[in-house]
Amino acid sequence: MIFYDLVHGYQPFEAEDLPKWVKKNLRKVFLPTSLAMKKGLIRRGIQLQGWTIESLLANPGRIKKLAKKILRNLKIAGQRKHVEIGSSAYSHPILPMLSDDLIRAQIVLDREVVEKYLGKPTWFWLPEGAIDKRTLKIIHEVSPDLILLIPDKALGKYNFNGLVKIRFSTRGRRGNFQKAIVFSCLFKDLFMNVEDYRRRPKYIRRPGRLPKELVWARIRRTVHSPKIFLELLKFLKSYRGQSSGDFFVLMRDWENAGSKKGLRKIKGTVLERGLSPKEIGVFLKLKDKIDFRLPSQFNWKKAKVIPISKIIPASWDMESNPRDPYPWWQPNKYGKIWRQRKPFRRKRILEWQELIKEFDRTFQQKVKERGGFKKALKNQEFKKLLKRTMPALHSCIAWHYFAKRAWKPDYQYSQQALENIVLPVLEIFKNA
Repeated sequence: MIFYDLVHGYQPFEAEDLPKWVKKNLRKVFLPTSLAMKKGLIRRGIQLQGWTIESLLANPGRIKKLAKKILRNLKIAGQRKHVEIGSSAYSHPILPMLSDDLIRAQIVLDREVVEKYLGKPTWFWLPEGAIDKRTLKIIHEVSPDLILLIPDKALGKYNFNGLVKIRFSTRGRRGNFQKAIVFSCLFKDLFMNVEDYRRRPKYIRRPGRLPKELVWARIRRTVHSPKIFLELLKFLKSYRGQSSGDFFVLMRDWENAGSKKGLRKIKGTVLERGLSPKEIGVFLKLKDKIDFRLPSQFNWKKAKVIPISKIIPASWDMESNPRDPYPWWQPNKYGKIWRQRKPFRRKRILEWQELIKEFDRTFQQKVKERGGFKKALKNQEFKKLLKRTMPALHSCIAWHYFAKRAWKPDYQYSQQALENIVLPVLEIFKNA
């Protein structure tokens, strides 16, 4: 049973506005797992957002010290081939919502930070799994060497894990391809958010998704029990809706339930002396039954070729569909999520979207003034300005308006984000 374990670490806050739980999260989750990776006890793909890295390092005191230790552990783990480093978009925006040059800037800036602090990346994490043909073409233009992580919905599939090569053109003897690991949105959501669902989620109740005999109470315990986790894998493997065979991809956030409670059980405080297999967590108990691999450790010659024309706009949100592919981040007026929002909140969402469009227009004008994207990015002052403005684009600002599971489920914060972050950012760009 081949298993890819890929985690993503993202703290959507400015350096001066980090909530108290961030320090606890760094100390109790990120630091011990990074130490375990350094010692080779955990094999995993690991991705940290560029903005997250720089925000943590810009924070004085204990958080900066913790961040330095974590980054050092991860860099050594990468050098020793215990983990493989991933890159993404600098401030975690929904990439299909941005213009071409802003997508390029997000990818380039993130890769610069990642290479500086963690090492050369081998794979690429799409924020919230949001993807379309245009975004893929830009990623291929900027970072054709990286292995992409794409949701199964982008191929029009459901409950599918596998390896593909996306063909962008047929030029040249071998064509123009980019490697991609396809992951099951259902499996990701089951494992990462399973404890949030007290009852079986509606999307699983639909015909053909998961059968009734898969007892929900047992699924909720998979993040704690290696035995039940193995049972779930075997069930999915044999179930008629599963076409991945022996291949599974586990996509999740580093700080979610699957990390905090299931994959890392460490008793007491963080132990700098080193961590025993017993202390590291349940996956180590499965090491003889599951073949854990890193993104590059696969025979890509056997991967199926998928033309770029077959890619469908999608995200990993379980409510997404072809008509409304990014429902939580860009509600479509015809979609279910949009209809659920109250008129006042809809107005605030539209205001946010209009500000992002204005930001985009202002950015493109500045790029034009500087003679194009590449020349603009070589200008250090412009790069600094761009990094200051990037946080205005991250998905969690929009998320605050309407998500059930927001980082800060406080509507006043959303209003403040709009007034205190996006508007001043536009003024910076206009006056630069």
